[in-house]
Amino acid sequence: MNETETEEVRSLLGRAVDGVPAPAGRGAEAVFTRAARLRWRRRAAVTGAVAAVLAGGVLLGSGALPGDGQGAPVAASPTGGGLGTGADGFAKLLPEDVGDLSEVSLMRLIKQAPDAQLPEDVGPYDGDYAVERDGGVGYLTVRAYGAKEAKLKGTLQDPCALADEDTGMTDCTTEKLPDGARLSLWEWTYADDGGQPQWGPELTASLRLKDGTVLRLRDTAGFLGQGSQGPLLKEFPLDRDQLRELALKPELLP
Repeated sequence: MNETETEEVRSLLGRAVDGVPAPAGRGAEAVFTRAARLRWRRRAAVTGAVAAVLAGGVLLGSGALPGDGQGAPVAASPTGGGLGTGADGFAKLLPEDVGDLSEVSLMRLIKQAPDAQLPEDVGPYDGDYAVERDGGVGYLTVRAYGAKEAKLKGTLQDPCALADEDTGMTDCTTEKLPDGARLSLWEWTYADDGGQPQWGPELTASLRLKDGTVLRLRDTAGFLGQGSQGPLLKEFPLDRDQLRELALKPELLP
């Protein structure tokens, strides 16, 4: 797989986007959505997120489940270092009872590669955050896109237009805000087909501003397998209303 193809998979299914554009247009997105679904089932090196209009994460490596797949305690799992100190500021934007928050790299955790290159941040709180609560560990991922990158990747379109059984999206809603921005929220549930890692259910928010800026938030109950920091949360780190509120906070924008 060449560099461009790797980045296509990253933008379609990953949790971080570097800089190579995915093909724009609904037709291309639909094709890549279905192709990405097949790659997930074949245990390719992905996280199993959504397609180009749903992008917002990191490219993850495949690997066998260590031991019983329940993962090590949070403190024992390496984040790989090299991260900023955004967790303190980000925590102030969350409900007080969300749980213990720490900044991590999902890519480095799952690939067990402490020196893996991280994507370039656009927004002030871009990155992955582990949420430890009630004996489980979930994750919040923040990723902003400038207008040019968002347009090239086709992320300005309505994600709910692709909500069907092939994409795995459910309960997708889009609302137009008073300032002309559009906010979409949807749920994503991964099929338990033996893939690695094993992801819990997820909520996603996509805010598309009039100037073309796009903000993506991913709210997942966690994962099991290589690099897991603990059992899945019984609920999302943030419920749907809380995720909507977070997505509207201007502090997350570039």
